[in-house]
Amino acid sequence: MSFNLLIVDDEAPIRKGLSEHIKWEDYDCKVVATANNGEDAIAKINENVINIILTDVKMPLLDGIGLAKYIYENHPDVAVIILSGYSEFEYARSAIQYHVSQYLLKPVSKDQIITAVKEVCEKIVTSKSNTQIKESELAFLKDQLFQQLTDSNIIDENTQKKIDSFNLDFSHFYVAAFQLPKDFNDFNKLKAIIKDQQIESHCFRYNNIVLTAYFCDQNSYIEPVVEDCKDIENLFQEQYDKQLDIGISAHHSTARHFSKAASEAITALSLNFYSSSHIIAFSKDYIANRNIFPVDISVRLHEYETAIFQLNFKAAKDVVSTLFSNLQSNFTDESSVKNICTQIYLISYRLVMSTYNIPMDEKYLKMLTESPNIFQLKSIVLNMINDLRIQLTHSVRKYSSFIEESLNYIKEHLEDDLSLEQIAQHVHINKSYFSRTFKKECGDSVISYITNLRINKAKELLATSNLKTFEISETVGIHDPAYFSVIFKKNTGMSPKAYRDQFLNV
Repeated sequence: MSFNLLIVDDEAPIRKGLSEHIKWEDYDCKVVATANNGEDAIAKINENVINIILTDVKMPLLDGIGLAKYIYENHPDVAVIILSGYSEFEYARSAIQYHVSQYLLKPVSKDQIITAVKEVCEKIVTSKSNTQIKESELAFLKDQLFQQLTDSNIIDENTQKKIDSFNLDFSHFYVAAFQLPKDFNDFNKLKAIIKDQQIESHCFRYNNIVLTAYFCDQNSYIEPVVEDCKDIENLFQEQYDKQLDIGISAHHSTARHFSKAASEAITALSLNFYSSSHIIAFSKDYIANRNIFPVDISVRLHEYETAIFQLNFKAAKDVVSTLFSNLQSNFTDESSVKNICTQIYLISYRLVMSTYNIPMDEKYLKMLTESPNIFQLKSIVLNMINDLRIQLTHSVRKYSSFIEESLNYIKEHLEDDLSLEQIAQHVHINKSYFSRTFKKECGDSVISYITNLRINKAKELLATSNLKTFEISETVGIHDPAYFSVIFKKNTGMSPKAYRDQFLNV
């Protein structure tokens, strides 16, 4: 830590000697200004950041005692060292009431001055450290109080004492809930932005979100709170190029309702999933709509499956659009909506894998998982249906009769030990001719085709069943579980467990 010094004396040679004949930088100090009397010193204090003042007692206009009084009343964090002659020493001592740090009797040596300044510097460091510790402890206790108010609506005598000790007025307040981006964990950066708004509030972390209590006067409406939140959102976006989602509670007027207000803010926050504005104010209408769910999901999913199986992509899109309209009007929670979208993905997945043996683009699963709102989800699902239409339309092809028969045989006997010779014998075709024709019409060798089919079937079972990995390995015809794990990772870049986990985490 570096300390800024102000030298005050009405004699120029003394000012020059004190400021220039001591290597202050050796003691982490710097003389930032000098003054020839108390009034001049006050002007310099208001122009500079000062930590320590070295001042004479007897000076015109305003003496050292008057300066010490001014410092005590206006800049209590600034330390004062008084230099006085013998005849004025007792007078200088009267400044004790102004918390003067040191008194040095003239004539004074350079070493005495250095020692006094070093002692004052140490006291400043200790005092600042103690202040920081105390502030940290108080902040922790305040956070604990707000955590308690969030978890319970019971205000006992002890809780009320804590509220009073922090001078908190809950007669008019709102609660705002902030959702940090998934890849942004520095709560203190958001807290600093909120603090810079200079509004009466308290910000604290609650589970994986940030709650802020906004205290306001009797005539305050929600609009100023919304505007403050917009400012915070914009500043966060400017500084970190990331998006905040925010939910705001209804107005409340007692500490007993803080838990309810926090719950409302969190509910409103979740509804950002249905909005592109990123700031939602709570309304009882949301809760009313959430109590009724008019859609039978299983019926809609069956309709989608039928449409896709029949390659009726228009009907599939219509089902999806109707489903999303119902989900949106009901404010269905985000996890349920994403789960439904995952089921749509898996229905599509099963169709292209089992019926056409076409690899499904797995980017859609990641996109569904990471989508921030229902509008993007709907767009992703509709784009997936478009890709399916293009993929399946181009993939419907005519095979030779013996190749068609071999494909059916492979599907029916996938769990058996299959070989090129065995399949060729089954369709009564020469092995070499069968191998060449198979690769020409199917675009892959027999062994590669079987391996891909087994891996695709394993993917389907990992995504849709509770079978253990070794059971899936047996089901798809790879009877060595260790080899199955190796070949699965080679083809997918993931272990079977990691592949299954991505479906469980949706």
